[in-house]
Amino acid sequence: MVPLVRALEVVETSRSSEAATYATKLDGSWTIGSIPQGGYAFGLIVEACIRFQSETAHKEPIHITAHFLRATNVGPAEVSVRVRKIGKNFTNLSADLTQGGYTKLTSQLIFGDLTPVTGGIPRTLAPSSPYARRLPLLNHPSAAVRDGMRSAWGFHSLLNWSMDRAIIARNAMSSQAQADTEMIGGGGTEWGAWCELSRTDDEITPSSLPFFGDTFYNLPILLPASEPASQGTLDCWFPTVTMTVEFKARIPSSQEYASRTVGLFSESRFLTDPHGRHNAHVEVWTAPSAIGQGNIEAGWREKQYCIAVADQMTLTLPMNLNRRLGSKDTSKL
Repeated sequence: MVPLVRALEVVETSRSSEAATYATKLDGSWTIGSIPQGGYAFGLIVEACIRFQSETAHKEPIHITAHFLRATNVGPAEVSVRVRKIGKNFTNLSADLTQGGYTKLTSQLIFGDLTPVTGGIPRTLAPSSPYARRLPLLNHPSAAVRDGMRSAWGFHSLLNWSMDRAIIARNAMSSQAQADTEMIGGGGTEWGAWCELSRTDDEITPSSLPFFGDTFYNLPILLPASEPASQGTLDCWFPTVTMTVEFKARIPSSQEYASRTVGLFSESRFLTDPHGRHNAHVEVWTAPSAIGQGNIEAGWREKQYCIAVADQMTLTLPMNLNRRLGSKDTSKL
């Protein structure tokens, strides 16, 4: 089993001032069923673009968008990167991931500088402002208990997590939010967890954030058994069709934060035709300690901040389709 930081490696094979290509491999350790997880595959594009931008003023991803044109497969791949515009504050790139001569992912990326701006009128929201978003997880990771993952997730031995049951409980029909039949707005499901790379030689990097933004329980799985749309979801595959990630801040390097642990919070509000199409909004947060470690210190919640926000459109399909696509050439499907 290969740690995520190694599974995201790319090697430059050609380069000019405005374009480059990178060889890589989609590793079988990071699959859902037989198909590489979508966020992991997208992370390979991000890693290639980070390498491409490493000697420029705009080194850091700010906003990235991908369209998944075909299912990826475990094995060799190539990422091609091209400059679209270089501005004062941002550089726009396009990048494609190809396998067997076919484009599997196509993406647009904005790179810039995440260094906090000092001086002038403040243009940020952070505690102690009452309007600032705060950590949505309820419990400190030191008190968290590890949970199992879906058996279809091939990386379950490389990842630990502890789900926030208080958040999940909001999805029950007996909860106040769901019981109010005259509720305006509302609906959908919520989920949260502390999530941790289990190997000590692994680490969270910018190119791994799409993976974490794609690691959650989908809306159909969280529905109660009384809801017809919940039937058969344990044998479903939820392939990503489109995905965007906005990088909110740098990954912390201070010992006050865990180096392999993040907090995840997701909400999904719509489940529609065709193909059980649903949205997912996932927030990736810093963590004060590893799961089951550390101490609860005064003000620990106020110190946590959001690293990235991911949004995607995904489908609800039979898992046997995943197995078929993973074992054959999918270029014509």
